[in-house]
Amino acid sequence: MQSEAGLLCQRACSKINLFLKVTGKRADGYHTLESLFLPLAEPADDIAIDLEALPGAITVACSDVFLPGGMSNIAGKAADIWSKRSGVMPHWDINIVKNIPVAAGMGGGSSDGATVMKMLNTHANNPLNDAELAEAALTLGADVPFFLDPAPAIMTGIGETACKLDFELPDLNILLLAGNFPVSAAEGYRLMGQEKISPMDSTLRSDILQSLRSGDLEKFSRLIFNDLQDGVFNKFPCLKIIAQKVMRTDALCCLMTGSGPTLFAIYANSRQRSAAMEELRAALPEIRLIAAAGFNSSTAAL
Repeated sequence: MQSEAGLLCQRACSKINLFLKVTGKRADGYHTLESLFLPLAEPADDIAIDLEALPGAITVACSDVFLPGGMSNIAGKAADIWSKRSGVMPHWDINIVKNIPVAAGMGGGSSDGATVMKMLNTHANNPLNDAELAEAALTLGADVPFFLDPAPAIMTGIGETACKLDFELPDLNILLLAGNFPVSAAEGYRLMGQEKISPMDSTLRSDILQSLRSGDLEKFSRLIFNDLQDGVFNKFPCLKIIAQKVMRTDALCCLMTGSGPTLFAIYANSRQRSAAMEELRAALPEIRLIAAAGFNSSTAAL
């Protein structure tokens, strides 16, 4: 985190789901899952907090005109919750430059909320310990605590429980394809066929992780999946067509992240990814292409 002249600045990372298994549905309507979260250093939102706002004030401005400002924005809610739990009077003007696609399965809102909480807590010399901060973040959403200390992890429960990987990932040459329409998580789960719900196969999990550990990206790419993908593709067949075009560019795989509509492709090397980007820019001019960057270890400043 950068701090100068009463201004805090930090980047809020994104994530993709390298695989996503829906394992059950609770009585309260929430689905349980098992998923491999990969945080991405790019794309990331840019967050600045002006510490010289009027006492008692929390304001939020966002570069995306379709997202709410003020206390309707998750960043404002995060600041308010942190203030009440820490006892620190608010005096913050928050500005967000959105670079992460919105409602796209990449955790942009959750990351913004977590990042604001972490920035304020760090600046105030950590009045909330890690457990207290995670508890506060969880009130904003199941995956918000993940972004307090982002690192590759198997997520379970409703997405709130993390088991970090104990090995460094190989270089993943990831290309993101961001659609120009939103798909909410609720819609993604509603579209999913109920036959998809089942426990994660332990042998499959082991094979996925072993192929990743060994750097066998061809095998890894054959094994990964997303239980939400078929339902979303059925409603939005354009996504299936895009994925098919991507696979013709020598991609090892092309899958949806989260509830979509963002797709990610993995390539054997950066040269193949660059060639694919050039080809796909011509074939899919309406799609935003992003050369993503993953990272292996927890970091407070990306």
